[in-house]
Amino acid sequence: MHVAQRAVQVVGQFSLLLSAQCAACIGATRSAMEQGQFDLLSLAQRAAGPAQCAV
Repeated sequence: MHVAQRAVQVVGQFSLLLSAQCAACIGATRSAMEQGQFDLLSLAQRAAGPAQCAV
């Protein structure tokens, strides 16, 4: 019985580790996407800047 409990414990820890890695990956991806959107917004504003001044 002890061996079975230990196996369940190990599997539970492994699942928890995978969940943590998945959450970290999602967080990093979301952060990169937000950074990319910020960069695109910054580029668009920079490109629109001279056009707005010329009008």
